[in-house]
Amino acid sequence: MAPNSFEVRDPAFANVLTRLRDRSLRPAAVRAVVGELTSILAKDAVTATAPGEKIAVIIILRSGLAMMDSFVASLPEETDMVIYHLGLFRERQSLQPIEYYNKLPHKDPRIKHAYVLDPLVATGGTAGASISILKDWGIDQITFLCLIASKIGLETAANVWPESTRFVVGTVDPELDDKGYVKPGVGDIGDRLFGTALS
Repeated sequence: MAPNSFEVRDPAFANVLTRLRDRSLRPAAVRAVVGELTSILAKDAVTATAPGEKIAVIIILRSGLAMMDSFVASLPEETDMVIYHLGLFRERQSLQPIEYYNKLPHKDPRIKHAYVLDPLVATGGTAGASISILKDWGIDQITFLCLIASKIGLETAANVWPESTRFVVGTVDPELDDKGYVKPGVGDIGDRLFGTALS
């Protein structure tokens, strides 16, 4: 693993992840499990905030929405924060990231650190694109939380801006399948979260 990547060792994470790998789970159960896993990740991801500093929580649409409530609940009560959304998806043929939603305003100078929430890192393209967007926005430090990453995807994303980015990962799966999904992974997490696989 890249030196700016950290794999969570809490045995509770592995136990809960086993449930997420069950493809028969209904969307409500998938959302509940993702929230539970996010709470475990947050224990290792959240760092102290300097006095007067404000943090940005960046939700990668759409799957990152399922991580938001649990992550925010894990922050100390006194945390000064703002939540923003970035819309990025992977084009099915090229597997390249496409940005479709970005309403980041002029950056508040008190915001130095951003937490990025996205359940899966597959090829690393979407994660890398979000890091580049935030770097250009003027962020000093990024902590990226994901439940599962492929080995190659994590390496790719972690090398985009290694000196200022830290990845906190639940588990690293060994490979990608021919469609660019993490293998064994959990399937299309967005479809599973929102019940859209057949729509």
